Amino acid sequence: MADWHVQRWQADRLAIIGTIWPFVDWDQRSCHGSDPEVRPVLWELPTRLFAPCDDEAFVAWLSDVVERYDGDGIDDMPNLAYPIRHWEVANEPAMQGGHGHFFQGSSADYLTMLRLASDTIRAADPEAVVLTGGQAGMQPDFVDFWRPVLESAGNTFDVGNIHSIGSDQSFFSDDYRGFLDETGHSDKGFWVTEALVPTAPGPGEMAPTRDQLAQNTMTGFVTALADGASRIFNVGPHDPTGGPGPESDAAYLLLARTVSDFTSATWTSNTSVRFEMPDGRVVHVLWNGANLPASIVGTVETATYDGISGSADATTFTADVPTLVTVNP
Repeated sequence: MADWHVQRWQADRLAIIGTIWPFVDWDQRSCHGSDPEVRPVLWELPTRLFAPCDDEAFVAWLSDVVERYDGDGIDDMPNLAYPIRHWEVANEPAMQGGHGHFFQGSSADYLTMLRLASDTIRAADPEAVVLTGGQAGMQPDFVDFWRPVLESAGNTFDVGNIHSIGSDQSFFSDDYRGFLDETGHSDKGFWVTEALVPTAPGPGEMAPTRDQLAQNTMTGFVTALADGASRIFNVGPHDPTGGPGPESDAAYLLLARTVSDFTSATWTSNTSVRFEMPDGRVVHVLWNGANLPASIVGTVETATYDGISGSADATTFTADVPTLVTVNP
């Protein structure tokens, strides 16, 4: 991340989470020069990806980075429009093989690096929010890597972080919430910083149509929010495959425009979620034949997953397709 990146993003009023890549070739050679080189997932990374050798140099660099973008008026980037407060310590450190590497080392190695980075970030900016490096999923290898990290992390991080690129319809939200709880972090929220609904067919199934993917996008995101995810980053068309298509993108944007500032999300049935909004409105998202609660009467506003707006009698409404229903105060 360089100043010109931040200037461009802030010109578009984008929220920014900075990913800390603690790898530089000269440092890696200093204590890992005889260790095997690997193929990094990103071309910008060096071919050795161990935790930093020179802790003092790493702390000095990271402190300068956080200080430059914290917005406190001291050594800030010129014309910083708003501070960067969210920092992710590396990315998918359990990804060590297959299509490439993001890290080389054990769970203990990552935990040591996480602690050092967290202390440094918080010292430079007491208002900063520290996220773990994204967990690449809830598959056994990833769970095995992360369990000892989380069990020993204590308050080293503020927000948990899960990824699901085409692996799970609701981005492992329920499983990851349970994983945080059982490893001692029931008090912490979590983000899904890479989310993409599955586009491949299941065993013995036909590939989903673009319309089905749009419906799955709405129900998948709603499910994850109701399961406790407080932020979800839609990979969508940024995926190398092109993503699930424009219909999916449109369904995501409709949901984001409608409930992005919700204050709470709660299940009201197996296929319906209630979003409380700050202006007193309540938005229900329903699917698979769900009905509104019996306490809601009168006319309500509706919008189906594909953007068709209308109105309905609350008493007789049935959600044949994923539908947003707004109840005004």
